[in-house]
Amino acid sequence: MLKNNLWVRLSFAAAAVFFITMAGCFNNPVDPITGGGSGGGTIPVNSSDATTSSVTAGYSQANDQGIFISVRDQNGDALNAAYFNNASFAVNYNGTQIAAGSISVATASGSGQSISSSLVLDYSGSMGSQDITDMENAAVTFVNNMQAADRGEVIKFGSSVVREMSYTADKSALSTVITGPTTAGGSTALYDAVYMGLTDTAQESGQRAVIAFTDGYENASSHSLTDIVGYAQNNSIPIYTVGLGGADSTTLQSIATQTYGLYYEAPTSAELATIYSRIAQIFNNTLLISWPSFVYRSGDTIVITVTYSCSTGTYTSTISITLP
Repeated sequence: MLKNNLWVRLSFAAAAVFFITMAGCFNNPVDPITGGGSGGGTIPVNSSDATTSSVTAGYSQANDQGIFISVRDQNGDALNAAYFNNASFAVNYNGTQIAAGSISVATASGSGQSISSSLVLDYSGSMGSQDITDMENAAVTFVNNMQAADRGEVIKFGSSVVREMSYTADKSALSTVITGPTTAGGSTALYDAVYMGLTDTAQESGQRAVIAFTDGYENASSHSLTDIVGYAQNNSIPIYTVGLGGADSTTLQSIATQTYGLYYEAPTSAELATIYSRIAQIFNNTLLISWPSFVYRSGDTIVITVTYSCSTGTYTSTISITLP
């Protein structure tokens, strides 16, 4: 039975656990969707990369066309999709090894699938004028990094939640709305804002994500943490969270971890543009891995090992998947 945008249950392969335990070289070693270590391979060396010392492969979505994978270095930054080809991946599907020559590797945008991102922005009373300016500039940076087919929406929140722009591929319109006026202000209805983003994003196709920014603690929502995490899990939507200054890092990390997103901490608003650019690069370098015999069936198991070679060495990461 074919299914679209379905959640993927992930577990460590035994070898991946070993390498994490012994090498301890990963940016987030307790992340349940990643694993890897050093190893051999036949992938051509990317001689321009002199910084990578480990790789982490992970993803949150799969559909009837294949598996979406991103590969990140030890700092959590995306490795360029151009550095990977079918020889970069070894796939075991229900106990059968897939011939490397039959594996298809394409960028998500190259496969014709758009990436839909809900930008959830905090305008509560604790946000200073410079914080707001830096937040808006960072969000515009993200929009400018979107591919032509990608879609975005803008939600601003304080005590209330305002959908300033519904999903569109018009990057100019998105940027104008981001830097435009809003009636949002007051307290911090983070959960309500994220929930609106999730319900809108659930109607989109292809890759989907919510990117939520806040500088404080939730204190004004009718929805709960359980509501947003449950909705995200049920609809296969990762939530990327960004916390500024004294934001509730524990909760933001929990939201990201439980929904297979990532959490970023910005000590000051000056770091926000870099963070939003990093998130955009993860999305833009996501790969769609498929092969001719692949059919989405509940209960099927897939083990994928990715190999990456650069001037510092050859690295591998293995992820084991059970389709729900």
